[in-house]
Amino acid sequence: MSPLLHDLVVLSDLHLGRGKNSHTGRYFELEAFFYDDDLRRFCAYLCDDAVARGVDFKLIFNGDAFDLLRREAGADPSPSDASPSARERRYGAPMTPQRAAAELREILAGHPDFVVGVAHVLAAGYEVIFLPGNHDLEIQWPAVQHEIIAALRAHLCQRAGEEAADTALRRLSFRPWFYYEPDRVWIEHGCQYDPENAFRYLLRSDLDDGEASLVAYEEDMPLGNFFQRYLYNAFGHITFIVPSTRANGRYFKWLMVHQPRLLARVFVSHGRFWWQVMRRLAITAPEARRRLRDLHRAELDRLAEGSGLGERLYAIDALKVARGDIAQTVRALGWQILKDLLLVASLGLAVAGLWFAGFHAINQIASGFVLKAALFVLLNFCFVVAALVLIARSLLRAPPDPAARPLRRAARQIAQRLGAPIVTFGHTHEEVLWRLDLPEGRVAWYFNTGTWIAVFTHDVLLPRDRIQYTFLRVEGHEARLLHWSPGRGAALPVILLDEHEPEAPPERAA
Repeated sequence: MSPLLHDLVVLSDLHLGRGKNSHTGRYFELEAFFYDDDLRRFCAYLCDDAVARGVDFKLIFNGDAFDLLRREAGADPSPSDASPSARERRYGAPMTPQRAAAELREILAGHPDFVVGVAHVLAAGYEVIFLPGNHDLEIQWPAVQHEIIAALRAHLCQRAGEEAADTALRRLSFRPWFYYEPDRVWIEHGCQYDPENAFRYLLRSDLDDGEASLVAYEEDMPLGNFFQRYLYNAFGHITFIVPSTRANGRYFKWLMVHQPRLLARVFVSHGRFWWQVMRRLAITAPEARRRLRDLHRAELDRLAEGSGLGERLYAIDALKVARGDIAQTVRALGWQILKDLLLVASLGLAVAGLWFAGFHAINQIASGFVLKAALFVLLNFCFVVAALVLIARSLLRAPPDPAARPLRRAARQIAQRLGAPIVTFGHTHEEVLWRLDLPEGRVAWYFNTGTWIAVFTHDVLLPRDRIQYTFLRVEGHEARLLHWSPGRGAALPVILLDEHEPEAPPERAA
């Protein structure tokens, strides 16, 4: 069968957490995915639609299907013999293959309909592929994959017997980084092109449960992961925050306007977070870093040879924008904060000087008390109005888009290097359809599949549902960004509006 005879169905960023608490009948506090039944029916729809159209398909979960980072304090399904420290009780222990497997087992138990839906696709004769994201990088580990296989096998055995289960599970696979079909499509999560969520050493399938794994968990932790684990998890059930400075800035401004008391309580109660920042700055583990580097390079060599991409894969790996570890990033942030504080202090001194100069000038006027008082009130009124204007401008002005969008730039370079007409990422939680004009008149398309959960991210209100069950369908060399409508039982086009950007010089191929 020609590989182009099958469709590809790509979705990402489900962020399945611990699901429903069987003891209370309510969802765990940090759960973000409440659409298990919709996903189960979506999987059934895919199978029915494939039969009706007479096509084969592959279902690809493109990263962050599971959330092993967004965990409640004290939620440790795999306690060790030693008593956990106060830090581990609050933030959880560093991730190892054994601990990640236990957490994945708990997630699958909390989302049985997810297991049913995926098992239905496998039993119907179609392939399912899992790719890692920055919230579930651990599915590279065989121990974690075993938990997914075991959960699916248990349901398939109950449904059709052991022999049918074994046959169905041959259609399940895990890829450590990307899915690629020559001259057709490149699929990966995309976190490697986000400066705040990129790993220096993404490939770590061979990392074991030893001490190196514990140190490595902290050693190569991107800024977004660090903030999620040590700060955002303690916010409780506040809506999912996309791990980017731009989205966080919008959320911070919204809190300042609508929930200032909550914001004040957070600053007071989360002082421990800054201790974790200082603790991380003190960690230096060159041996663990070398271990991660060697594991990454060895697996990259295997992928380059096995995929036939060779030097092109090394070039794509070099596109990642990991500009240093969390310690270097925090130091850079600290320097930026210091510069901002100096700027604020300078402005404060300048304003105070102007005010005292105005006050002195009014006091020197040879006139009566009434005129001086009126001028003094006018002076203060002008300063108050200027301050309110500056505050309103900083709170309400939408931050401009960066001139070079890193994920789109990476998609362009990948499309140009591989000749792939379709490049798709997830990660940002925003649906994207973007034409990529390449040299020699070639055209490629960049898609982002968005998310299935509610997030605080959009700048504008679009005429569509707040939550869209978005996915990408690739048919032949064409792709469509769609969303699943449970009410209609059908897939509909995602609504996107044109974006007008200032002219920029053409990007050069790397």
